[in-house]
Order: sequence, then C-alpha cells, then structure tokens
Amino acid sequence: MDLAENIDALFLRNKDALLVIENEYFVKANKRALELLDISSVDVMKALHPAKISPEYQPDGESSKLKANHMFSRLAKEGYIQFDWQHITIHGNPFDVQVSLRLREENNRIFIDVHWYEY
Repeated sequence: MDLAENIDALFLRNKDALLVIENEYFVKANKRALELLDISSVDVMKALHPAKISPEYQPDGESSKLKANHMFSRLAKEGYIQFDWQHITIHGNPFDVQVSLRLREENNRIFIDVHWYEY
C-alpha cells in the first residue's frame, strides 16, 4: 500500500466525521459524516451544497448563511479556523459539532478539509 492509499484508508476509517469541499460542494465524506447526516452514500452527499445541511438560523439567532459566509472569509485570510456549528440531518434533525476547516492546495486546485468533532 502506497502513501496515498494509506492516507485514503485513514480518512475513510476515521471515527470522526471528515469531509472535503471543492468549489462550494462536497467531493468526499467518510462513513461517520454520512451517518451524522443520515445520508446513504457519498454520491448523495456530493449533490448537496453545504447550506443544505445547516438550519436557517444558528442557536445564537444568526442566519446560518451569513455566518457561514463570515467563516469562509476568515478561512480565506487565516487558512485554518475552528468554531461551533449546528448542522441538520437530511431529515432536518439538528446536531452540534465543533468544526475545523483547513485550506489545502493540490495540483493547482483549492480544497477545504473539514473535521467535525462531536460533543
């Protein structure tokens, strides 16, 4: 098994939810992320815009869309950020996570690595 295969296996088997975003859409998600969102496959996940897995408003009353835009602006400046967020399953059930986002460039493409820590 080469390094890329080892990294891919680590990503897929991780007990925390891990996802990758490119061009505002999910391109990769591990089993735990799919379980939290109650989504059956990565293909279903790839069709979802991240806004579809957040409630209209966060628990602090701020619009999820406006707050997400702010977080992505911070990420662009800082390269790595961490914050608390409420997501919803595909069926609308809320769950809370601590989110870590990291910008990554690979082969002239920009990715956002996402880690959800459940609490």
